[in-house]
Amino acid sequence: MFEPEEQVESVVFQALANPMRRSILKIVAYRAEGLSYTDLVSELGLSTGKLNYHLEQLSGLLGKNEKHYYVLTSLGKKALNQLNLIKEELSTDDEKCVRIAEASQKSSLQPLFRSFLLVGIAFSLVFISIWVYLVYIAISEGSPVIVYVLLPFLIAIGVSLLSTLILALKRHPYWVKRLEQRLLGPA
Repeated sequence: MFEPEEQVESVVFQALANPMRRSILKIVAYRAEGLSYTDLVSELGLSTGKLNYHLEQLSGLLGKNEKHYYVLTSLGKKALNQLNLIKEELSTDDEKCVRIAEASQKSSLQPLFRSFLLVGIAFSLVFISIWVYLVYIAISEGSPVIVYVLLPFLIAIGVSLLSTLILALKRHPYWVKRLEQRLLGPA
């Protein structure tokens, strides 16, 4: 009995979401007789832990033949066919749409996580302001040498934290998306 359509789509798209997993499917499909685990490790240059993770994510799309080589299952072949169809039928219009979609996906953070970043930026600004004010007081009133060393160090830490948070808010590097998924789960 077949699974509901949404479940099949969800499983396939989750498996294809990672470029390394797409590469694994393509490499396995290229060899009709299949590939051994050792061949995959050397072909991809991955550690065994990472390869094991990706192979686990591809369960159902990859299987093993009688030689214990990895081969595509019928679902894996269908998933790979869909990838190939997308590539074959790309037009210049599609390329424009891909750029728009990519920009949209890069700029989307969950509202709660975006709020966490904004609160972090606000706190960083407050602490930097307090430390700069303390430097002013230390210079005008005089203070021990340790204060002259400690406060610039704290200001530098605050500025780097502030710039990291602003970068995370503006560009959404990969580590920000991973942190967001760990803290809040998938969107």
